[in-house]
Amino acid sequence: MPNLSTYTRSLLEAIDKIVNKQTIEESETIDVSKTVSFFALVYERFRNVIEFKDEHIIRRNAINRILVRRLAFNPDLVDEAASIAKEIVWAGYYKTDKIPESKINRLEKIIDWYISLRNFLVRGEGSRKHYYAEFIRDLLVCQIEELFAEKESQIERTFLFYFYQVLNPQIVVEGLEKDEKDLLFYIASERVFLKSDYIYLRFRLFKLLFEDLLKVKKEDFVEKAAEFKKAFAFIDKYINDKHTDRKIVRYLTNIRPAYLILKEFVLRHKDSLNTIFSDEKKIRSYLDALCREKYAQSKERLTRAGIRSFIYIFLTKMLLVFIAEYPIMANSGDPMNYTALGINALFPPLLMALFVFLTGVPGEDNTQKIYEKVTQFIYEGDKKPVVFKHKKTKPKNFMFNVFFWAFYFTTFAVTFWLINIVLNFFSFPWYSKLIFVFFVTAVSFFGFRIRKVALEYQIKEKESVLQPVVDFFMIPLISVGKWLSNEISKLNVLIFIFDFLIEAPFKVLFEVIEEWISFVRRRKEEII
Repeated sequence: MPNLSTYTRSLLEAIDKIVNKQTIEESETIDVSKTVSFFALVYERFRNVIEFKDEHIIRRNAINRILVRRLAFNPDLVDEAASIAKEIVWAGYYKTDKIPESKINRLEKIIDWYISLRNFLVRGEGSRKHYYAEFIRDLLVCQIEELFAEKESQIERTFLFYFYQVLNPQIVVEGLEKDEKDLLFYIASERVFLKSDYIYLRFRLFKLLFEDLLKVKKEDFVEKAAEFKKAFAFIDKYINDKHTDRKIVRYLTNIRPAYLILKEFVLRHKDSLNTIFSDEKKIRSYLDALCREKYAQSKERLTRAGIRSFIYIFLTKMLLVFIAEYPIMANSGDPMNYTALGINALFPPLLMALFVFLTGVPGEDNTQKIYEKVTQFIYEGDKKPVVFKHKKTKPKNFMFNVFFWAFYFTTFAVTFWLINIVLNFFSFPWYSKLIFVFFVTAVSFFGFRIRKVALEYQIKEKESVLQPVVDFFMIPLISVGKWLSNEISKLNVLIFIFDFLIEAPFKVLFEVIEEWISFVRRRKEEII
């Protein structure tokens, strides 16, 4: 067997230090009631169904929700650190029900620094005021999440840095300077390997590129204000860069399964890696078993995600539509069309079930591809350069633009025309047609999203012959479903009700109960 590469040995050493780092048990802690945590956890799980989010951003989304609600009543978050920490623990986003006071002190300093920065930068600003406030809140939310998931965050950063080090020297982007290529490739790596969205990219790029600004003292904000504003603009410029070649993203997407498997493999077998990596049969056997396990878990996650997404659609969208459809039909003067009501009631869950049923798991050939990629990463050996061309946006021929856009809109017209023909066959009234289209597009969008869950371990080098035909009919449905989901989520009445009319008083009640339990506990200790 070839020798482990220098990068791989460094990775194993770094992971060993992180995993085996001794945590000092602090005597000064704040205990959180398990009773309150139970009810808060139940509420949090139900709340997450109302606002369907990808699993990796659920914790950050919860922290953001907590901050937005508390900022509404306390704009400077004065003396809010302990309360915010308790809410995070109540919701199950921290590993224990004992919060070290040192962590709360750190949280208080973080909040104070970011709020002071916000207050300073927005002062005297006009249209940019909300931009700076939003950017700083994004940084604060991610910083708090990192504080409560330090080990997990360190492991993620270590593996990402390892893959970046291994892959980046191979990547050549013609037409770009090395520094710019490195940065755009890093952003692409974040997006693909960690599925980092806009908020995560803001935070991680700020830490990576402008770490010195995070150490600026509050009294020096006046000197560094211009640097902060330039940093924000620079980061957003590269996050929004449209010139990043999609081929790089596709290239990294086919590497992500190997990234996920190697990460899990290293963490699971960290105490015997040297023995396993020195024996080809062992590493092949262990990787095969791990891949099979992950394929099965992906199918289970697909089923759970399908159920969650359907509940989300039903509670936030379908319920309101059903409340509207039946009264309209009853008062229209036309006979009740129970066929239309039945199809609108049954077709969405059947379509979601079809997405789940038709999504298979990868096979042995996929496991072989993962094995080949993993061994290429971990062992020494020559790596062939991967060349991409950086294509800047150029004005296209007007007639080509007209033709392509006309064809694109034709796909929409054909798809919805065929749907209309089918619905006319069942004598759907116009309002039932709108409801049906709404259901189908919403379920198609969410089905497309959750299908990616089952395929995250699949290396897909070539598309099937029928894929363009499927895309022809599905892209219009998915596009409309995405637009509807994004637009309607801004008006989601249930989210507003939960966040301010239910969650706010509930969390106040939880705090009162928490304080009462603490008081009773102290009295009991005094008596004993």
